[in-house]
Amino acid sequence: MSRPFLKPFLVLMYAFLMLFVFTVAGFLMAPFMGGRRAMGKVAQVYFAHMGRIWGVRHEVDGWEDLPADIREGRQPVIYIANHTSYLDAMMLTCNLPNHPVYLAKIEMLLIPVLGPACWMGGCIFINRRNRPKAIASLQRAARLIHDGATVAAFPEGTRTRDGELLPFKKGVFNLAQDADVPLVPLGLTGGFGMLPPGGWRVTPGTFRIHVGRPIHPSAFDDLDLLRDTAREAVKALVAKG
Repeated sequence: MSRPFLKPFLVLMYAFLMLFVFTVAGFLMAPFMGGRRAMGKVAQVYFAHMGRIWGVRHEVDGWEDLPADIREGRQPVIYIANHTSYLDAMMLTCNLPNHPVYLAKIEMLLIPVLGPACWMGGCIFINRRNRPKAIASLQRAARLIHDGATVAAFPEGTRTRDGELLPFKKGVFNLAQDADVPLVPLGLTGGFGMLPPGGWRVTPGTFRIHVGRPIHPSAFDDLDLLRDTAREAVKALVAKG
């Protein structure tokens, strides 16, 4: 009797097992390396390993056009990308320098193993139901940026359900203005088809990261204009396919 679901299911179980193993490794390394650096290291290895298991290839274009300080991780920036799949953060972690700090909704903390791993890795959780706490989280992110950290965020606030780009929320653009660092737009393609929302089987394919030109918040007096300009930049990058 054919069981076409069996292999993907076993791979999924293997992914969860390895997530646990790598998370424990990160916790053990944290006292010696610091939590963010330790989890960043193990996350890169874990995601690269699972990418090979799943048959997920990744390509980056436009990176070479960024200023050298950004490419080499000397200039803190905020990377902003469309959100299509759980693969998004995996592929960004494998390709961005300096183990970026992610902005994420606080509900991520409730995910077993992954939530604590994200917390140990320095992820900043945003409570969208509590404005004072959300503001405090963004202020913490600004302090980290001033200390040299790079941040990555998905301004849509959630994954697309139909592959279309959603409206951008303002929080990350307030952060960019407060921290006075460039925004680097990224257009992510391929992930929606490989692992769409609600799916659990990863279809092999190519995940592409299209990198745009930095956007400097200081050039904008109006927050809405900054947000809309950034969204159009991401939209144009996504259109490259």
